Amino acid sequence: MGVLRGLEGDVELPERCLVGRSRGCDLVIAARDVSGEHAVLQWSGTQWVLRDLGSRNGSYVGEVRLAPGGRAPLAVGATLQFGRESGPWQLVDAGAPRALAVALADGERRVAEGGYLALPHDEEPRAAIYQEGDGRWWLEQDGTAREVEDRAVVDADGLWRVHLPAGAAGTWEDGASPLVVAQLRLRFAVSRDEEQVELVAWSGERRLDLQVRAHHYPLLLLARQRLEDAEAGMTPAEQGWVRQDELLAMLRIKEDHLGVAIHRARAQLARAGVADAAGLIERRPGTRLLRIGVGALEVVPLP
Repeated sequence: MGVLRGLEGDVELPERCLVGRSRGCDLVIAARDVSGEHAVLQWSGTQWVLRDLGSRNGSYVGEVRLAPGGRAPLAVGATLQFGRESGPWQLVDAGAPRALAVALADGERRVAEGGYLALPHDEEPRAAIYQEGDGRWWLEQDGTAREVEDRAVVDADGLWRVHLPAGAAGTWEDGASPLVVAQLRLRFAVSRDEEQVELVAWSGERRLDLQVRAHHYPLLLLARQRLEDAEAGMTPAEQGWVRQDELLAMLRIKEDHLGVAIHRARAQLARAGVADAAGLIERRPGTRLLRIGVGALEVVPLP
């Protein structure tokens, strides 16, 4: 994603980054010669562009001052300055923007990994934000999912403003062949006492060894439900849905523990290269129904 490096460290860029002295800006620069709303860094869909907002003391790319309202495309390594009293900034990463959350209390930033953003942190997430294939973003919290808009404020052990790129999920560089949940086949191998659950995923001939993990057990229960519904002749759209309260009772755990297990399972897939890892668990908006998002499933004894 786009990253500016300044004297005090790196700043990850939202899709539209307002720069200025005003506290309402995304990048606040306190120098006296910086205007309240000085400039904008914007992702064009292919590159980052700097636009001056008619500032009194100018926006610079290298030593070139932009005309008031002027624009300049940026490449990696470009040096920027806003006015002349503040220090320079360098664009050290010119990649496309990713989902980003900024804590309103202290400015802490969290960036999505594998298209999946957990708040307030990975160890004990209270909320998850992810993008569907149609480009809409969803907030999953307290066992339900609802649509969330760019720059919404989310309460997850503190208030966070989320910055959500408009581009639809699933846009990749030419020649890339990302793994996606819909193309996976999952094979669960289960010990006789069900204390160990090994999971392997395939996409075509590609094999992902997800090993034995405790967070595979909730997936196993959801997989069994989907397999039972398929055997009973239910349509794919109706297979596998389970009320979260029933799943919690089967697991004998609390809701926050289930949230952590789901997050860990998704994060493991994301680290393995699955582009839309959040789709491993699907939720019906406005309900407490969930299911495993993979239809090709197999459950066998662990050797």
